[in-house]
Amino acid sequence: MARWFKQDRWMSATLLAAAVAGLTLAGTGYWALWQSKTETPDNAWAPALVAFPERRPLAEFILVDDAKQVFDLKSLQARWSFLFFGFMYCPDICPTTLYDLSKVKSALLEQGLSDKEVQFVFISVDPARDKAAQLQRYVEYFDPSFLATTGSLAQLTNLTRQLGAPFRTEPETAENVYEVTHSSAIYLVDPTGRYAGIISPPFVTADVANQFVSLYQSATPITLALAR
Repeated sequence: MARWFKQDRWMSATLLAAAVAGLTLAGTGYWALWQSKTETPDNAWAPALVAFPERRPLAEFILVDDAKQVFDLKSLQARWSFLFFGFMYCPDICPTTLYDLSKVKSALLEQGLSDKEVQFVFISVDPARDKAAQLQRYVEYFDPSFLATTGSLAQLTNLTRQLGAPFRTEPETAENVYEVTHSSAIYLVDPTGRYAGIISPPFVTADVANQFVSLYQSATPITLALAR
């Protein structure tokens, strides 16, 4: 019992540290500094959100969300979904991106959208360590409405291959200590379950929000007709 209590306290401390790291990284301007160093004249004006001219329907998949409920293709219908793949022990990209997505959501709410129209989903590609209750606490650090899911490696691969979001578990450096290499992009799925676009970091949250609102407004009549 004492061992379980110590492990639970260690996990809580780890989750808090990861979240604080993301908030600090974004808040200190390091992310913006890194972005400015990586920009070149060729990509300085490239849109963060790239909408596809032809959307591809996703095939059936099945995962489990942080409430231990089924998360499948139907879960992506009726509203736009921002999907991000990562893992809780990720030291930098995951907490920073989740922080940025919380700012994107705030900007969308300010422009009149609601949780009925958009959802943000963190998909763990480290199912061996990331369990439902822990995932729920992790994403809640960034936004209480964020949803977290995971699944078996086969279930995850079924979805990541459709989106072009590869991941790989690296060799252990100690017992149960390892990194997971994964895509840093955010994948956009429309309310009819079609792969609609991709958001590549680093990005300015206000730009992403504005670009999405333009896409949302132009696509709404089409997606509503298809949903019927």
